[in-house]
Amino acid sequence: MTKILFRPTLLVITVVLVSAIASAQSADSAKPSASDGSKLIYADFQNLENGRPVSKQGGATRLNAYSQNPANPPHYRGLEKSDPPAPAPARVTDADTAAAFEYELRIPNEWAGVSIEIFGHPEQDGKLVPDDVSAYKFITMRLFAKGPQSIKLELITRGHGYNLESGYPVAYFKVSPGFNTYKMKLSDFSQPSWATPLDFKRDVLMKLTSITVGVSCDKCKLESGTVVVDNIAFEK
Repeated sequence: MTKILFRPTLLVITVVLVSAIASAQSADSAKPSASDGSKLIYADFQNLENGRPVSKQGGATRLNAYSQNPANPPHYRGLEKSDPPAPAPARVTDADTAAAFEYELRIPNEWAGVSIEIFGHPEQDGKLVPDDVSAYKFITMRLFAKGPQSIKLELITRGHGYNLESGYPVAYFKVSPGFNTYKMKLSDFSQPSWATPLDFKRDVLMKLTSITVGVSCDKCKLESGTVVVDNIAFEK
């Protein structure tokens, strides 16, 4: 059973796991290991800036929402009174903090979504700083989701050759009950058929400026829920 309690500036999450095995797995993975030759810790959300969760290297986070019908955009809730909107820090254990938001996808909408965008680094001289993750084969994260059946991931590059409004490489994974670790192949990411074509390695993986983790719908139905994400990493 999972209990979610919102406070004005902090989303407190207490995860009660069903079995001793699940509890042990959760404890083992609560704190990510440091980056090394085989792993790049992208975001563990252990640090805050002005109350906002940031990536491992201090990059900003923000909440994004989009919809086909501007009269009925998704509703979401993260860190109270944040501008631009930010995910809320979520206390998983006394020693572990994640990033979280609540959402509501509304109708009528042909398509809509809400996501956390995580930037790898703070801007320098007003420009986004890229990461080269082309040597890695997987992206991993811990995630709790109540409401959605699947989660959408997007890999984004801006300011280094391309600035698409949409159409970056995406991948989806189905969620299971509980706070679990998910591992996806980077080779499973692809662009929508209508998007401006990018060379995945040269244009995206070698110049990655941010990633998004969120929920989306096509031919939308009413849906509401909570997403909590932690320990995002790239692995070989």
